[in-house]
Amino acid sequence: MIQREETVMVWDRPWTITINQKSKSVWVAVGEYMGTRIEVKDSTPSTAAKRWKEAALYRDNIDTAPR
Repeated sequence: MIQREETVMVWDRPWTITINQKSKSVWVAVGEYMGTRIEVKDSTPSTAAKRWKEAALYRDNIDTAPR
């Protein structure tokens, strides 16, 4: 299977993620963001990277939300 690294910008800061092809139409993006491991799946490497960024932004909003 195919594996590659990619840099994703979150709040103007670079984060390195690994994108693995699990099957013909399943790609998994994995990386650490602020001490938390994030893993997402999608149908292409670029959309998996996009989903990873969205998950990181969501995680960031949860951590900074007022309680």
